[in-house]
Amino acid sequence: MTSTSAENPATPPLPVSVVILTLNEEINISDCLASCDWSDDVHVLDSCSTDQTVPIAQSKGVQVHINPFQSFGAQRNWAIENIPLKHDWVFHLDADERFTPEILEEMRALIAANPPEAGFYVPSKLMFRGRWLRRTGGYPAYQMRLFHKSRMRFHDYGHGQRELTTGSVGRLHSPYLHFNFSKGLEDWFEKHNRYSTQEARRIAQDATEPLRLRDIFNKDPVRKRRVLKRIWYRLPFRPTLRWLIVLFFQGGILEGRPGRTYARLIMIYEQMIQLKLRDLHAHQPNKAPINTT
Repeated sequence: MTSTSAENPATPPLPVSVVILTLNEEINISDCLASCDWSDDVHVLDSCSTDQTVPIAQSKGVQVHINPFQSFGAQRNWAIENIPLKHDWVFHLDADERFTPEILEEMRALIAANPPEAGFYVPSKLMFRGRWLRRTGGYPAYQMRLFHKSRMRFHDYGHGQRELTTGSVGRLHSPYLHFNFSKGLEDWFEKHNRYSTQEARRIAQDATEPLRLRDIFNKDPVRKRRVLKRIWYRLPFRPTLRWLIVLFFQGGILEGRPGRTYARLIMIYEQMIQLKLRDLHAHQPNKAPINTT
């Protein structure tokens, strides 16, 4: 794949390998790869797509690897351990996400300073029906995306993953773009049906572990968000509360119909988790009590 930065001799190449996780992403993969044209080491890690994702990626000149999907944590670790990454620093991108000039500029300055951190949390802008949902989408929501391949691994947590490292972590300020609804609402519901099952199982497991309330006052927004999330799942009437919070407290009402629609979708997702928690509790009555109101 031709690097944009490589075409300008005055601009040194950005030494970051990019790994894109895919499964039936023929709608997204071309635009995603176009946003990666600055990198001289782009890899697609496909989970056995049945559409044209792989042929399209191959036609763009990037390296394609196939590994059946087990979980996000396992897939990210497989990429680190099995893909011949050219650079020490790696950015994991999903096919419905895009780089921006601002994040590239920040990464260039950061890596030039040879940072000692194991990785960096990166915020994203949630795009829905042509607009950025800054309020409704809860910006900024950080995920571990830029990391040093010898200092970072992942483990599964709920429907996603968390970082596994003994090193320190930092944060980038510039976001990437996330087109979460690029494949339509049907795809969103299909994914969140799976996610809600995994979240319900994680909540049930967390209910048996101690809650560190002091993390509410932690300066690290990631740790603070995690403990608040655990407290949240102990509250009654969560779907209605979530709808009210997103729409009025976060200001989603100011984002027009896209904001109102997304607030309703989030409420539905909370209802899915709640129903599956009830089902778990019904089948495992001897477990620690779970608030399923």
